[in-house]
Amino acid sequence: MKLVPFSCQYLRVDGALPFGLRDAGGRLLLAAGQILRGSALLTQLQHQTLYSEESESAEWTRRLSAALDSAIRQNATLQELSVVRPDANAPPQVAAEPSLPQKWDGLVSQLDSALRDVKIGGDWLNRLHSVHARARTLVEQRPDASLYHLVYSAGHSTEKYSSHHALLTMLICEQAAPLLQWPKPACEKLGLAALVMNVAMVRLQDQLASSEMPPTPEVRRQIERHPEMGALLLTEGGLTDALCLQVVRLHHDRQLGAEPLATQPPERRMANLLRRVDIFCAKMSRRRNRVPMSPVQAAREACLGSDGKPDEIGGALLKAVGLYPPGSFVELVSGELGIVLARGRRANLPVVAALVSPSGNPLGEPALRDTIESRHAVKGAVSPASVRVRPPHERLLAMR
Repeated sequence: MKLVPFSCQYLRVDGALPFGLRDAGGRLLLAAGQILRGSALLTQLQHQTLYSEESESAEWTRRLSAALDSAIRQNATLQELSVVRPDANAPPQVAAEPSLPQKWDGLVSQLDSALRDVKIGGDWLNRLHSVHARARTLVEQRPDASLYHLVYSAGHSTEKYSSHHALLTMLICEQAAPLLQWPKPACEKLGLAALVMNVAMVRLQDQLASSEMPPTPEVRRQIERHPEMGALLLTEGGLTDALCLQVVRLHHDRQLGAEPLATQPPERRMANLLRRVDIFCAKMSRRRNRVPMSPVQAAREACLGSDGKPDEIGGALLKAVGLYPPGSFVELVSGELGIVLARGRRANLPVVAALVSPSGNPLGEPALRDTIESRHAVKGAVSPASVRVRPPHERLLAMR
């Protein structure tokens, strides 16, 4: 959610609001269409800093600008300009459809705003469910492109780390859970738990991701306590889903993998998968004091058992994202370096866009490579720092 300031000078008693008004944290104060009854409410609002959601108020703002321009051309006085309102007869302007990366970045911001505003009586829970529903729709429509954007961003940016990490974890959990034959309601509850698992340390997690200083003993204690504290905070804030709360409470339990998955109760099975995906995503993510791990290394630590083979959860995770997830970089046997665009027929056979030639020179145009062909087979994963070319994301996503 991108907020823009709104001047209270445009409010009038008995006038309907053209869009919702919010505070600086994004909390909805008054809904669109609400009538301002009485001057007391108007006076109260005039003493607050008001904001609107940019996407909701953009058309109203455009109409206001057009009306002001027209009045100025007619030499209106300052007093006349002060009462100018948007022209209701002005033709509507069709807004450009946001790109997929813009939609995901918007969801990251909206999730961040909701998780920082968890309290009883607030609208944070509605905002959370809205983010979850829209994220699931984006994944359903464009699963590989969504993975591409979130995985690439995780390896290159620490901005709003906690919320970005939560959305990536949600995406992978909801891709992996059906492969374990879990029912749809359980998959959805697991996705919701992924979004809120770190609610008790959102600010701390963001600070740690952008800091070069190691955690102090007190910070480590906060990290250790955050699953339990998160479940308590969510309960106090109005979340009543007992299964989701228990998954949040258990998602850092190191004993989850000690017993066979089939014998575990639902909340432990779900927390087990969430814990593993959480580790996998964290290993692939950039921190200020740490470069991201390659997906192969991350998979080794999150998916493989002591025998070097994936267990049931590890196998589902690998099938869900592939050994080389979209958004990660690889070297081909030809010597080309490229970025993974989509998952392939098997975990080790992704679809790749070559970006750098074997001689180390950037290719004039990205070239699509199907790694099932031996001449384009993947030799191995490479770190983002090894590829000194900024991928043309929009063009690459259009190739698929």
